[in-house]
Amino acid sequence: MKVFSIFIISILLTLTSCVTILQSLVTHDTIITDNRVTGKWLDSESNNILVQELMSSKFKEAFSEPQKSTYGDFTSKDSLFYTKLYVISYRENNLDYTWIGGLVTIKGQYYLNLKPEECLNGNGKEVYNLGETTSSIAKLTWKNESTLALNFINGKNIKEIILTDKVHIKYEYDSLFETFVITASSRELEQFLEKYGNNDNLFKGGNTIILTRKM
Repeated sequence: MKVFSIFIISILLTLTSCVTILQSLVTHDTIITDNRVTGKWLDSESNNILVQELMSSKFKEAFSEPQKSTYGDFTSKDSLFYTKLYVISYRENNLDYTWIGGLVTIKGQYYLNLKPEECLNGNGKEVYNLGETTSSIAKLTWKNESTLALNFINGKNIKEIILTDKVHIKYEYDSLFETFVITASSRELEQFLEKYGNNDNLFKGGNTIILTRKM
């Protein structure tokens, strides 16, 4: 898995401040895995990023028998889904950040759905609430076996495109408080990317992060 730097967190928070996506793009039926994403990575500023399979991370404990009464019972389908998730973590300014990621492919394109999980201090106490109910989406492109690019959807662009009725997807908008929320279901998000995933305007002006595998 990968460890995302504070630079990446800033990007993701900027995106979600422009547009909030309530539903995850990833579902039990669409989630995939790719062994190439796990491991240690460096971003363009030489920040370390660690990417692990969820079942190889500390969150594996949530699936142990003694924990089931705390975390709830899981069906076999739920368990299979969680084993396909990735835990993305990094340390910055003595704080430990963790994101949960899931991969899908849509019309031959890889997409990474990211949801903030926790931000802990040195004592293991939560410092920031990163908004667990929202998610960010990036198109993942492999440059080669040791380099990948994450192209994040431009929140400002997608908001303008939707509000001008150039595309149709469920949303809620409060012009008084300038709050914009995409309320589409996971399937509707998938259909949206099927149709517009290759539209450069969706990503134009957004953030692109290049990750290089750490040797």
